[in-house]
Amino acid sequence: MMKRMTLLAKRDGLATSDFRAYWAGPHAQLALGMDGIVKYTHNRVERVLWASDGEPAFSVDGVVELSFSDSEVMRQAQASAVGTKFIPADEPQFLKGWTLCVVEELGDEPQEQHAKVLIPFHAQPEARNQMWVELQGLEKTFGIRSVLNWTVTTARRERLWAEPVPPSGFVAVWFADVATAHEAFEPESRLRPILEKYATYWVAYLVDRLCIR
Repeated sequence: MMKRMTLLAKRDGLATSDFRAYWAGPHAQLALGMDGIVKYTHNRVERVLWASDGEPAFSVDGVVELSFSDSEVMRQAQASAVGTKFIPADEPQFLKGWTLCVVEELGDEPQEQHAKVLIPFHAQPEARNQMWVELQGLEKTFGIRSVLNWTVTTARRERLWAEPVPPSGFVAVWFADVATAHEAFEPESRLRPILEKYATYWVAYLVDRLCIR
């Protein structure tokens, strides 16, 4: 399975409700014109739960996840007329910023979806394996479900702003409810020290998940 995770910043002056409506409406219909999409998810940012330096390290209103069965299927989808012409032409209608990360996914999403937190971060490559080991330890001890998405390649759009330094990866964490998600980023939590240990900069977004496919 290959996955693209793209950080989106809405167009200046566009209301959040209008950004989400266009993203899930006309733009999503265009994206579904690409062959080979296995899973298509919108993560709509609701609020910042914690930022490592006091301010979010990224400018994000949403993160889109597109999964394909393998790298060749993804390449063909990206090379299609929809991927190279129609989608890029449509993006300025609702976007200011676009930063693509192709990621390697470690772990599986839970069958039951509860409160989801998405955490883009900067870290050194050698941190990946140990970070994943410690996240798995939290799953076994505290029942927190997590997925580590590690960035392998990045891209930007010529017509749009992009993050100066794309994230090294994304941790996705699922909690029983929103209150538990808030508690996970308190100073005494078990999750926050893992992020602070391995990530240089990171921000925890509580997201509203919309499954398109």
